[in-house]
Amino acid sequence: MIKKIQKFLPTLTLIVLSFGLSSYWLTNKPRAERSTPKVSTPLVEVINPEIINFPTTISAMGNVIAAQSVNLTPRISGMVTWISPNFIEGGILKVGETLVELDPTDYELAIVQSQNDLARARFNLKLEQGQQVIVRREYQLLGAELNGQEQELVLRKPHFNAAKAALAAAEANLKQAQLNLERTRPVAPFNAIITTRNANIGAWMSAFSTGTPLAKLVGTDSFWINVSIPVDKLSWIKIPGINNQTGSSAKITYEAAWGKEVYRTGTVKRLQAELEPEGRMAKLIIEVDDPLCQKVENKQLPPLMLGTYVRVELDGITLENVIKLPETTLHDDQQLWLFTDKQALDIRSVRPLWAEQANIYLDRAQLPENAKIITSGLAAPVQGMGIRVDAQKISSKQ
Repeated sequence: MIKKIQKFLPTLTLIVLSFGLSSYWLTNKPRAERSTPKVSTPLVEVINPEIINFPTTISAMGNVIAAQSVNLTPRISGMVTWISPNFIEGGILKVGETLVELDPTDYELAIVQSQNDLARARFNLKLEQGQQVIVRREYQLLGAELNGQEQELVLRKPHFNAAKAALAAAEANLKQAQLNLERTRPVAPFNAIITTRNANIGAWMSAFSTGTPLAKLVGTDSFWINVSIPVDKLSWIKIPGINNQTGSSAKITYEAAWGKEVYRTGTVKRLQAELEPEGRMAKLIIEVDDPLCQKVENKQLPPLMLGTYVRVELDGITLENVIKLPETTLHDDQQLWLFTDKQALDIRSVRPLWAEQANIYLDRAQLPENAKIITSGLAAPVQGMGIRVDAQKISSKQ
């Protein structure tokens, strides 16, 4: 019996120990201590807004067109006998410069004939003036009383008037002949460049033909740029005859040909009456002085060619005492997040006056004095929620 007990003793001991350990751990298991949960306050970054005077700029694209052009047609007929060295496409002409000469022979002969007619008319008037003296003396010696019509005939008043009219006509014919001779040398009516030439030596030019003109000229004193802008931007621009006596300045760039730093300047000249049919945009005319760099002071500038598609930056109205903020600080429905003195979130609705180059500009009355604008994100912003900020990271840089 004792041997059987000794045989099962290890097993029984193991069972007793296992039961004892299990009972101990069940009665002495670890328990978590209860504590009040801590509220996490979001950490945000803020900036102090910058108050500045900001000159606005309206950007647009436009096409360069001629401000002044004409199809020059000779006022008389004749054969071209000479052309100017500048009478080529691209030739630049000064006002009054001769383009070509037409054969003057017929017109020189017409002047000789007109001078002869004028001399005869003056001679006839002198003769009639002598007759006037004679008939007045005879009439006085006769002492007869005549009615008005008879007196005019006796005193040869109709003859005298006819002689005066013939003299005036002869003088007019001579002036016309002289004008026709001058017109054998057509001149540029303004400073111009030749864009089309249609005559050469030996060509017959007719003043009575509606066909090909002598040349097409474009004025070089100024070019226009036809630009399109949104209608709601017109109130920001100075337009002569609309809202100001002088027009806004404009900066013209053509980076593809001129590079990044080179530009020309212009001025708003007029607002066109009709809207652009495709985009319903307003159309402005920008005037550029000396586009082909004919003046000494403009020799270092690039020429502005007709048909060029350029970028135009128009100077708008200057915003005074406005708040400048990064565009990223503006959230849904045009809202700003402000950090209050009570370390709470203030969601403020605003209406930007202007937006340009990733910045917005607000009337300073829309925000409290010394406002701190939150620039970092918030997962679930709620009005009045607690927030905190690292004072060392507060910045006024935009």
